[in-house]
Amino acid sequence: GVILIDGQQVIQLINPGASAICGWPAQEANGISIMSVMKLADDKGEPLPESENPFAQIFKQQEAIKVGNVTLISRDNKQLCISLTISPLLDDKQQVTAAVAVFRDVSQERAEEKKRGDFISTASHEMRTPVAAIEGYLALALNEKVSTIDARARDYLEKAHSSTQHL
Repeated sequence: GVILIDGQQVIQLINPGASAICGWPAQEANGISIMSVMKLADDKGEPLPESENPFAQIFKQQEAIKVGNVTLISRDNKQLCISLTISPLLDDKQQVTAAVAVFRDVSQERAEEKKRGDFISTASHEMRTPVAAIEGYLALALNEKVSTIDARARDYLEKAHSSTQHL
């Protein structure tokens, strides 16, 4: 989505992609405050304070702002994870007179990253569990107070025990 805002933070232009993501038809969004259309929140769903809101910050600095992970609360109160870049438009005195926001919905990518992380965590736990049990059984078999085994069997078990410690 692309949105053009003027120096008073009023939307001058909103493209169809931005309308779809925000849930605001272009004819309704044009002419109103960007803060009404682009309600940004932190990862807990709390509205961003003005001091952290990139739409407020862009008029105080003269360089682009990139936010890789921020929550947008759409018109119908859906929370979407977006990637956002806001670029200032400067006049000949290097004053910010307008800004262009470019953003995209990355909710699906974030959900897939979370699933991948959960899978890796679960898989690594599941892989460690059998190894720990095997090490325990080997230690018991090698304990002279618990079991009696011949020298040849002890040699095999000691080799197995040392190889599980490298996993």
